[in-house]
Amino acid sequence: MNERPEIPGNITHNEYFNRLLKDRVNNSPIPKISGLNAVIQFEITDNGNGIWNIVIEDGFVKEVMKEALVKPTCTFTLGSMTFLSILRREITPQMAFFKGKVEIKGDMLLALRMNILVNYL
Repeated sequence: MNERPEIPGNITHNEYFNRLLKDRVNNSPIPKISGLNAVIQFEITDNGNGIWNIVIEDGFVKEVMKEALVKPTCTFTLGSMTFLSILRREITPQMAFFKGKVEIKGDMLLALRMNILVNYL
C-alpha cells in the first residue's frame, strides 16, 4: 500500500487540493467511513482564493474539482491559514468554528463529523 504523502511545511492550500488531498485520503491506513457519500465544498477566502469540491463516494475521494457547480452537501468558508492550521492539527475544526474562523452551510451533521473526517485529510 502507498504511504500518505507528507504535508510540506510551505505548501499552499491550492497545492494541497491539487496535488495531495486525493492520495492522502485514499491511501490513508485509517478505515474509510463506508457509506459516506457527499460533496464537501471548501471556499478559501484569501491567498489565491477559490472554491474546491471534494466528491466522496463510499468514504473514498473520487474527485477534487476547482470551481465546480455541484450543489455541495456541506460548505466550509475559511481563510487559507485556518485551513492549513486544521490540516496540521494546530487547531480543530470545532475550535476554528467557535473562534469565528469558519462559516458552515449545509448538512450540519456532516459538519459535526469534520473532527473525524479531518483525520483523513
